[in-house]
Amino acid sequence: MRTWPHAPLACALAGVAVLSCAAPSRWEKGGLVPLDVPRERTAAALAPRRIALLVGIRAFDDPAWRPLRYPGADAAALAEVLRDPERGAFDHVEVLADGPTREEVRAALRRIAERSRDERDTVLVYFSTHGTLARDGAGALRRFLVARDTRVGDVPGTALSLEEIREDFDRLRSRRKVLVLATCHSGAGKSLLPEDMQGELAGIKAGFLVRPIDEVSRASVVLAASDWGETAREDERLGNDIYTHFLVEALRIGVDRNGDGAVSVWEAHDYARRMTYEWTGGLQRPSAETTEVGADAIILAGKVSRRGRPELFSYATRLDGFTVRVDGKPVAELPGGAAVAAGRHRVQLAKGGGPDAWEGWIRVREGERVDVARLLASAPPPSLEVAGRAGGLSFLDARSRHALLRPVPVVGAAFTYADWPRHGMSLLVDAATGAGASRTQEGPRSAAFRYSAFTAGASLPWRVTAAGAASLLAGPRLSALWIDRRFAGSAAAPGQSWFTLSPGVLVGAVLPVGKRVTVGAELHLDFTVVRVDGMNRSSGLGELLLGTGYRF
Repeated sequence: MRTWPHAPLACALAGVAVLSCAAPSRWEKGGLVPLDVPRERTAAALAPRRIALLVGIRAFDDPAWRPLRYPGADAAALAEVLRDPERGAFDHVEVLADGPTREEVRAALRRIAERSRDERDTVLVYFSTHGTLARDGAGALRRFLVARDTRVGDVPGTALSLEEIREDFDRLRSRRKVLVLATCHSGAGKSLLPEDMQGELAGIKAGFLVRPIDEVSRASVVLAASDWGETAREDERLGNDIYTHFLVEALRIGVDRNGDGAVSVWEAHDYARRMTYEWTGGLQRPSAETTEVGADAIILAGKVSRRGRPELFSYATRLDGFTVRVDGKPVAELPGGAAVAAGRHRVQLAKGGGPDAWEGWIRVREGERVDVARLLASAPPPSLEVAGRAGGLSFLDARSRHALLRPVPVVGAAFTYADWPRHGMSLLVDAATGAGASRTQEGPRSAAFRYSAFTAGASLPWRVTAAGAASLLAGPRLSALWIDRRFAGSAAAPGQSWFTLSPGVLVGAVLPVGKRVTVGAELHLDFTVVRVDGMNRSSGLGELLLGTGYRF
């Protein structure tokens, strides 16, 4: 018997036909039944959710872990501001503040994953407990959070691995997730270390272990109450963990740096970081880690009602301690950020009173966030410029001009290696030559001669962008001068030649007139000594060169 390959489909179609024929006559065959679902309910069902898990662990089964005072109060204070419809407006806030075990915390994290189904969801997970360090089975140093049932003798097997928590974060679909750690791993404050780890620390001359290498979860933010090796503290006057107190305060008072109507995770963290640093006298510096800052705005309080002012920021550890200056004024100490006016600005990045690590002009729009670390990474590589030059050479005092050489024209070339040996500096090598006829003048006597002159120099000027794309140059220069004189028609006056090396300075300006073409000017001022008639004659020497260049 031959079987029709689409028999199941035929049966289904036949069933549909039978049902349509058997339907009451008041229904049209093949018609769709309309559903009256309010648009508001549909929008609410599809809207992204705001979900939080807050864990505060005060007491522990193992008496080796000393009790903490305020984890419950920390979690309760944060829950209050997140639930507030006028502030956090979170849809679901779960609080575990009655000493949850390791498995209870892991179960709560799984519930978070079940609730978060949209990449636009906002997910916040908060821990207030002890932190500790231990080596795993492979001997690698790991960070752990202490649960109620964590045993000091078996930290890897009974504590919450920070690495595992971050892996759970990676599995969340949301692109807006924040992990807040009101803990530390220093062995003091909200941290304790097993005896073997304390012994290992005691034998380290540097004073502390090298920071474990942890991968930051993709598109997530990790906020810590203190930097690596520092102590996270509780405070009786505040009745909270210090960092948590100011983080909650930022959300409660609405620290809206860019004026868009909402408090972002970075605005709240920067406020809490600054206040914690001041409150502890610089002993505790909250930190932040992320790989995709600004990929999606993470709003913790309020609602974005308008486009905010542009922001410049960085949380890259390699830029800690750098200052961001905008139009000559310092606006932010890194890590952190600052809001600026929309438009074109001159931005400089430097550490302390040192030279600029990056300088340039950028244009920012309302609502834009610019990572200054990316500006530094995008700094142009060293470039070579070759320029033709023409100008004049002259001694600066009248006596030398009359006795040695009057102002003469010269032509030459300049070679510039920009942004070397570091950004903002240049290596500039120049050479110029001239030849012709001139005359000496000693009182009423004068003598004609022919001359050849050659100058060369190397300088390391700093480059500062002054206005538009123009740059000013200034720096030290080492120059060489050679002059040869041949007097005409006199056997008694043999030729004379001088060669000297001279220190000096260079000042100049360069203006691009195209993508690669420039016009420029340089003034060389040197102190030189030449020997004439058995005597040394000192003088200043000036050289002004103008011309065009081409950048490769």
